[in-house]
Amino acid sequence: MQKMRLIPPEDCVEEITRRLAIIDAHPQLNAILGVNPAALVEAAASQKLRRRGQLTGPLHGVPVIVKDNIACAGLPLTLGCASLAQLRATTDALVVRRLREAGAIILARANMSEFAFDVRSRSSLGGDVRHPRFPAITAGGSSGGSAAAVAAGMAEGALGTDTGGSIRIPCSYTGLVGLRPRVRRAQMQGIAPLSLSKDTVGPMVHSVQDAALLHAIIHGQTPGAVTTLSLKGVRLGVIRALEGEDPEQLAVWYDAIATLRRHGATVVDVALPILPEVARATCLSLYEFRVAFDAWLQQHPGAPADLNAIIASGQFLPEFMPLLTQMIASEKLKTPQWLAGRQLRRRLRQTLGLLAEQGRLDGFLYPTVGRVPVSLEKMPPGCAPELAAISGSAAITLPCGTTRTGFPVGLEILSPAGEESALLALAAACETAFTLP
Repeated sequence: MQKMRLIPPEDCVEEITRRLAIIDAHPQLNAILGVNPAALVEAAASQKLRRRGQLTGPLHGVPVIVKDNIACAGLPLTLGCASLAQLRATTDALVVRRLREAGAIILARANMSEFAFDVRSRSSLGGDVRHPRFPAITAGGSSGGSAAAVAAGMAEGALGTDTGGSIRIPCSYTGLVGLRPRVRRAQMQGIAPLSLSKDTVGPMVHSVQDAALLHAIIHGQTPGAVTTLSLKGVRLGVIRALEGEDPEQLAVWYDAIATLRRHGATVVDVALPILPEVARATCLSLYEFRVAFDAWLQQHPGAPADLNAIIASGQFLPEFMPLLTQMIASEKLKTPQWLAGRQLRRRLRQTLGLLAEQGRLDGFLYPTVGRVPVSLEKMPPGCAPELAAISGSAAITLPCGTTRTGFPVGLEILSPAGEESALLALAAACETAFTLP
C-alpha cells in the first residue's frame, strides 16, 4: 500500500519554499492562477510552533492547493473568469477553515474550467491546464489545475469540486486518487455553485489513505486510518456498457479486473437498464446554475450584479456563450425539466440499490472515463462519471495501470450504500492489489 504523503514537514519553511519553486518552474502547465503571498509567513509561524512541540493538527505546515471556486479569505476568487478577476474572498469557505484548523497552509489557487462548466480545464484567466507528463494533452476538468498541480509535485494534496466528474476525470487523467463524496449541501458553504443538486467538494491526492485523511478533515470528522480490508469475499459488479472502445485503455482495464480476481475478489457483470436514460439526461446545472449563481454573486461585494452583467461584459470564454444563453433562460427552479431530472435521480438511486442488494455487491466498477484524451481539446468522458453525480452516491477513482505510452488509466468504484468509509476501505484494498508485485 502506498504510504501517506500528507504528513507534517520537519521544516515548514523549507517545504513551502520547495513547493513554490516547483510552481515557478512549471508556468507552462497553467495549473496555478496565483500563489498565497502570505504562505512563507504562515510557514514561519508553523515552524515556530513545531519547535515548541505545538503541532496544530494532522496537517501542520502541509501545503494544500485549492481550486479557485473555493473561498480563501483575502485571496482572489475568480472561477477562472476574467469578469471576476478583481473579486476577493472576505471569509474562508467551510472546508478551507477546517484545513487551516488542521494546520494546513493554503499554498495557491488552482486554475479550472471557467465557471466549472467543462471536462477540460480552460479559462479566460489561465488558459489550458496541461498534463504534467504529456503537455500537449489536457489535464481534464473542471478541477484540472488541482490535479496537474499535485501530479507535478506542487503539493501532495488539493481540493477540487465535482458536479459531473470534475474531480474524478482529471484524477484519472493524471494518475491520482480522487474522491467524490456524497452530496452534503452544508459542506459547500463558501464555494461557488454550479448545481445545488450535484455539487460536492473532495480531495485529489496520491493515495487512498490521504484521500481519507483530507475527507475527514474537510467534513469535520476525526481522522483515522482506513480500515484494512481483504478482497477475499468482496463482490464487485462491473458495468460492461461503460467500458468504452479505446483498445489501449481496455487492455489496462482487463488486466486490472484480472488482478482484483487474483487477489480474491468476485467480479460479476452487471446490466444497468437505466443507463441509456442517464446518457441522454440533461445536466441539472442547466436549470440550477443561474438562480444559485446570481444569489452567490450578491453575497460578494464588488462582484458583477448577476449573470446577465457577466454576459454583457464579454469577459469570459466566447465558447461558453451558447451554454450561458441556455442557462440565462432558467429564471426559477421546479420547472418540468428540473423535476424530471430529480425524478431520474431517485430512480437511478433505487436501481443501483436494488442491483447491489440482489447481487450482494459491495461496489460497482467501471473505467472512470470512456477513453484517454489525445489533445488539449475536450474529450467526452462518456456517462460513467454521471452515475455518481446523478444518483448522489459516493465514488472514487484510483489509478489501475498505464497504457503503452504511459498514460494513466483510472478505475472508478461507486458505493451502492453511499457511505464513504466503506468505499474508502474497498478502494484501499484495490489500491493494495494494484501496487503489489
